[in-house]
Amino acid sequence: MKRCLNCMEEYQEKEEACPYCKGQGFSAPADAMEEGGIVDGRYIVGTFRCRGDNGFWYIGWDALFRRRVLVMEYFPQGMVCRAADGTVKVQDAKEKDYAECLGRFVDGSRKLISLDDTPGLLNVLAVTEDRGSAYAILEYPEGTSLNQLLQKQDVCPPEQVQWLVQELSVPLAAAHRLGVCHGQICGERIFVAPDGSCRIGGFGGSPPGEDRQAGVEKDIRALANLAGSMLTGRQRWEGKTFEENLRFLGQSVPECITDALRAALGGDRDRRPGSIRRFADLFLDEATIEMYPDQETRIGREQR
Repeated sequence: MKRCLNCMEEYQEKEEACPYCKGQGFSAPADAMEEGGIVDGRYIVGTFRCRGDNGFWYIGWDALFRRRVLVMEYFPQGMVCRAADGTVKVQDAKEKDYAECLGRFVDGSRKLISLDDTPGLLNVLAVTEDRGSAYAILEYPEGTSLNQLLQKQDVCPPEQVQWLVQELSVPLAAAHRLGVCHGQICGERIFVAPDGSCRIGGFGGSPPGEDRQAGVEKDIRALANLAGSMLTGRQRWEGKTFEENLRFLGQSVPECITDALRAALGGDRDRRPGSIRRFADLFLDEATIEMYPDQETRIGREQR
C-alpha cells in the first residue's frame, strides 16, 4: 500500500494514480515546501492548499495518531526564502524582525491549544519549530472552504451572512480574550461542514509594533469586508465605493446590517465597535453580553 500525498488515502501499489482524488490537487507556488517533507519527525507534509501573508497551508499526515491534519508553515513574505534543502532561510537584515514575528506566531498558536473544542474554531493540535521555521498543526476540516462555495454562489442572502458573522464571532472573541488576533480573515481560512456549521483557522497574529486593540480592529474590518462582499458579490464590493455599496444594500438588507458595516468600515472612529462581539451584535441588531473566562458568573457591560 502507498499513501496519496494529495488526499492522504491509502491505495494499492499497482494503481498508477490515487483512485480517490485522481491526484488532482492545487498548483503550488515555487517557494512552497516540496511534498513528502517531514516536520518534527512525525508529520508528513502533502500537497499545497493555500497561501496567506504569513505562510503556507498543506494537507498533512500525523504518523503517530494516523490521521489527516492541516500543516500551517510560518513563511512571511519579504522576510524569508526557501533554501535548496527545503528549509526556511531568513533574508539578510531581517533576522531580528523574523525572530520577533516567529515568536508571536508560536506564542499565539500555543495559546489557541487551550481553546480546544471552542465552537467555530479549527482546533490547534500542536505547535513545533523545525526546518528554520514554526508549524501549527491543525485538525483537518470537514466540508469545503468558504471561497470554494462563493465561487458557486457569489451573492448570499442577508440571513446567511448574519449567521456566518454570528458563528465566527464566537471563536474570534475567545482568541481575542487571550490576546491572539487572526490577522488574515478570508474565505480560504473558513470551512463550511456538510451540516452547515463553519470553522475558522489560520491565526497569524499581529505584526511587530501593533498593539492588541489594533489587531482586534483589523479583524473586525476584515470580517465586515467579508460580510459586505458576500452581500453584494465580490466584484461589486471591490469595484464600487463604500457609499455606493451601502446605498445598494439599503434596498435589500435590514438596516442593522448597513449600520454595522458603516460603524466598522466608515470614517467615524468614535462609532467603531470595540470588540468582535459588539460588531456581531450590531450586525444582528442584538445587545452585547460578554462572559469573562476567569469569572464565569460575571457579565461584561456593553462595549462601545
